[in-house]
Amino acid sequence: MLQSRVNVTCGLGGLALTAALASSLGAQGAGKPLPIKYVGPATVPGITSGDLMTRLYKYSDDSMMGRDVGTPYHLKAVAYVESEVRRLGLKPGGTDGYYQDFPIWQTSIDPASTLTAGDAVFPIGNRFIAIGDETAKHITNIPVIYGGMVTDTLTSLDSAAVAGKLLLLQNGPRLSAEAQQAVTQSEAYKAFRRALAGAAGTLNLQGDSLSPPLVKFYTSPSSTMKPPATEGPQRAPILLVTTPVVEAIFGGPVSGLTKGQVGKPVTTDLRYTRAPGLPGRNVIAILPGSDPKLRGEYIAIGAHSDHVGFSKQLVAEHDSLKVFNTIGRPAGAEGGHPAPITADEWTSINAGIDSLRKIYPSRPDSIYNGADDDGSGTVSVLEMAEAFAKGPVKPKRSILFIWHAGEEHGMWGSGYFTDHPTVSRDSIVAEINIDMVGRGAATDVTGREKEGGVLHGADKYVQLVGSRRLSTELGDLAAEVNKGKSYGFKFDYALDANGHPQNIYCRSDHAMYAAWGIPVVFFTTGGHADYHQVTDEPQYIRYDHMANLDRMIFDLAVRVADLDHRLVVDGKKMTDPHGACQQ
Repeated sequence: MLQSRVNVTCGLGGLALTAALASSLGAQGAGKPLPIKYVGPATVPGITSGDLMTRLYKYSDDSMMGRDVGTPYHLKAVAYVESEVRRLGLKPGGTDGYYQDFPIWQTSIDPASTLTAGDAVFPIGNRFIAIGDETAKHITNIPVIYGGMVTDTLTSLDSAAVAGKLLLLQNGPRLSAEAQQAVTQSEAYKAFRRALAGAAGTLNLQGDSLSPPLVKFYTSPSSTMKPPATEGPQRAPILLVTTPVVEAIFGGPVSGLTKGQVGKPVTTDLRYTRAPGLPGRNVIAILPGSDPKLRGEYIAIGAHSDHVGFSKQLVAEHDSLKVFNTIGRPAGAEGGHPAPITADEWTSINAGIDSLRKIYPSRPDSIYNGADDDGSGTVSVLEMAEAFAKGPVKPKRSILFIWHAGEEHGMWGSGYFTDHPTVSRDSIVAEINIDMVGRGAATDVTGREKEGGVLHGADKYVQLVGSRRLSTELGDLAAEVNKGKSYGFKFDYALDANGHPQNIYCRSDHAMYAAWGIPVVFFTTGGHADYHQVTDEPQYIRYDHMANLDRMIFDLAVRVADLDHRLVVDGKKMTDPHGACQQ
């Protein structure tokens, strides 16, 4: 799932930590750890936990290197998906067999790029870096004004004083989630945001020098779907700068700066190049419907095939990070920076690490395997495809199986498909999106309520998003299938609330279909401590739970496909399919 910036922090005590680790290590309920490596038997026509385990250990293996779109590793991953749908005898649905490629451009910054303040010239690197491509190259002789610390709400600069200048800010002390919320709700912070909106750009003071990993991250080539830059509006630039740069701007030490002080103008010479890279690659397969009158309509079942790759420099000790996140960052990357860890929590962390060390040797880890995000969705769609292709159920309408690429970068593949559909866009009756369906235990922090309360999973837990936004009937059918087939899942709609700050409705591939007025339902078991972490690995997945959920989604797809009428669309459609999505 595409990452957000919402802060979710809460601590777990020693007993809760023990329960959380037991839950994740004994994911099948047997109380025994699942293996780190596993090669399973051949899959069968039915939807089984064994099949899902066989597929997911292969798909989220270290050899896939995190499946980042635009890399050979993602192409390797989708080649496995393509080989499976071809083996199953499904009809190709892409523009090149089962594939639908879309262009990706690689953007690089020239190491000769510079920042000039007065007589001092700084090369890009450990003294300054730019965030975002081609956004700061037009800084020409713009003065800098000092805005103090970001968290300082006692005083705020006047908007007129900031307008047209570069605003220099310092990071304040790390705050708890509660303190951050108090700051962002204050009138002074709102005034600060208004002043920031009028600035020509932002300089963020990082310290005496920038760390090599940070420099490498922001100066390495990056991927984009946009063609080479053309004329048009550009975003206000953001530069990360160091103490020597700031001292050159203000002619004195940082400690002597006062809020509102204006320094020397800054000029940048940032040079970017773009070149075509490896393509993004959707995989599309079709099961033709059994009814000649209805087979021209489609139920799309999708997941995203990519994840976020690997760290080129930062290496974590896997089990230490696993324990730390379980206590201090239980929502993974969704939680931002953890609140300060208490002495009791450190005791629990060390005890947990000692416990895991008795099971596993120390292992460095830098690969974001994405077993849950979204390996779980990818193999779920594959498992359903096999059940449809080899099983006895033959739906009246056609089933469109689609594995979207580039969701983690902003729904690239689903956006490309809905703009360039390989079947008539109007023929798609509904889209079922499956993203992160392998977790949802009672010890998992699955998100927050709109009002801020922490959500946890449960025995038969699943979140539904968007199920009634465009078609009340679709949401009602999901509830009926769950109840009528005695699945007994506990549907959590909390993340679907209008105006929810996590904005989940706009953060996965279903949003691209909904933008065109196609009814959607998004199934997920929500967040957890391994979200966008190197610890999102297949040994922590709840395979029995996932298989049961996949059977329910399979039955829902059949129910929609066999309706004697097209789903009723009674919700409000977007007037511009390419407009901003707002939950």
